[in-house]
Amino acid sequence: MEEEYVAAISDVLAYVQAHLDEELTPRQLAVVACFSEHHFHRIFRAVVGESVMDHIRRLRLERAAFQLKTSRSSVFSVALDAGYGAQEAFTRIFQAYFGLAPRVFRQAHGSHLLPAASGVHFFPEGFTPLRRMVHPEALDADRLCPAHRNWPAEFEHGWEEFLSVVTGFAALIYPQRVRGTHNREMEDQMMEAMTDIDKEIDSLENEVELAKQRLIEARKRRPREEIHDYVFKGVADSEVRLFELFGNKDDLILVHNMGTGCCHCTMWADGFTGLVPHLQDRAAFVVCSPDKPEVQRKFAEKRNWNFRMVSAHDNSFIRDMGFWADSGPYPGPWPGVSTFHRDPDGKIYRVAKTNFSPSDDFCAVWAFLDMLDGGSNGWEPKYIYKER
Repeated sequence: MEEEYVAAISDVLAYVQAHLDEELTPRQLAVVACFSEHHFHRIFRAVVGESVMDHIRRLRLERAAFQLKTSRSSVFSVALDAGYGAQEAFTRIFQAYFGLAPRVFRQAHGSHLLPAASGVHFFPEGFTPLRRMVHPEALDADRLCPAHRNWPAEFEHGWEEFLSVVTGFAALIYPQRVRGTHNREMEDQMMEAMTDIDKEIDSLENEVELAKQRLIEARKRRPREEIHDYVFKGVADSEVRLFELFGNKDDLILVHNMGTGCCHCTMWADGFTGLVPHLQDRAAFVVCSPDKPEVQRKFAEKRNWNFRMVSAHDNSFIRDMGFWADSGPYPGPWPGVSTFHRDPDGKIYRVAKTNFSPSDDFCAVWAFLDMLDGGSNGWEPKYIYKER
């Protein structure tokens, strides 16, 4: 029976490889295997070790990665060949799989292959063969839950409905590429329209991405600093310890804010409001300033801030973390961010730190202004903007 399953799925793999540039659906591939769609999903995963759609996506991404390494094709062209109608969508999924944006990957030293238990990979001379059945035990019907075993048709119908909803929604966001000469001509026209300065900009953007990746890697090599458990004041003037700011997370993002006297810090904090729900899904987030708790509370209410704040007015935390200048043109607190990790034994370590400054990555305003004719043109943030 296992040999029959491997033979059927091998036919599917060959079909996928021969039609990788075409739209492929689970229902279509189940017909190739001569299985019901319900059983096809289970058998394919048991033989190959991944879902059929994950398998197709991986092969397309491996081919795209190889093209990036070995050709001068634009990222836009490679994205189209991989079946993505938008370069932004391709970049997101490529980075999720390879850990690098396409432009960065092109310059980095790394393989175009992704992990695969089945051993099936893309190479320009052809695809490698199926190495072995990955999970033969998954073919045992007794291992299925009673509902799957007793009502397979209902589960198959539910799966088909789910796929139709998901694929329909995805088509609205990322329309399928319509292959043909029109797209090729449009792509060629776009490439021809690129001036020398456009090519220079594209090259510089690639350099920036590479530099950012090197920065990330350098931060990973930075030795962790053990930090003692500081005591802060909360907005209700109650004491709260650094350990408690982690909540149920192991990681903490702590923003060093200069306080109500800095309109730049206020602009940064205004931008955090929309980011907080996303950040807090991964780590705890808190803003710390030297203002007294009552001042913090009133100002936060006025700005409609939704993040937690603590006061370092009565401790040495800001100075100890290196965000206080005793002299120079701007003595006093400095803005920035520190990230901390809490080990299971309760020890707290600072992982990374950096200062804030105009045009940094922590405030989107500057990036937009940089693209204007004349850039920021001396613009400075204000607490309130008068309507014109």
